[in-house]
Amino acid sequence: MAHVAFEVNENTPDVRFLASLSDGRTVVEDVVEGERHAWVRLSRFLKENPTLSITGLKLQRPNGPEIIMPSNQQGYFIGKKQRKVFPGGDAEYLGIGFFDGTVVSCSFYKLPNFDHQITEDKTRARAGFMLITT
Repeated sequence: MAHVAFEVNENTPDVRFLASLSDGRTVVEDVVEGERHAWVRLSRFLKENPTLSITGLKLQRPNGPEIIMPSNQQGYFIGKKQRKVFPGGDAEYLGIGFFDGTVVSCSFYKLPNFDHQITEDKTRARAGFMLITT
């Protein structure tokens, strides 16, 4: 059975997703050593509980505005990107998006401060396992 967290705990990262479920509960991203990413575990949890679905999704970070996706979409997306930054180094981006039935609209935010944004549209196939459909 897939484990998901329903409250902030010692395993909750500073930057995290929160997924609202159709039963009123909210899944809070956590990082558990030896377990798969919380988004993958949420996908499995929903397959094990087919009467549940995601009704909303947002990103939270300390002392910053929340990034909120439109509610009641046909699916939701969480993903990461690495980008080369000149003059040296990498930048990590956290992506959030929604599937409206036609396209997955994604926005990627540079970590940890969300001080740069990249937007892109993906097909359902290209979004892959990072898309959870409702």
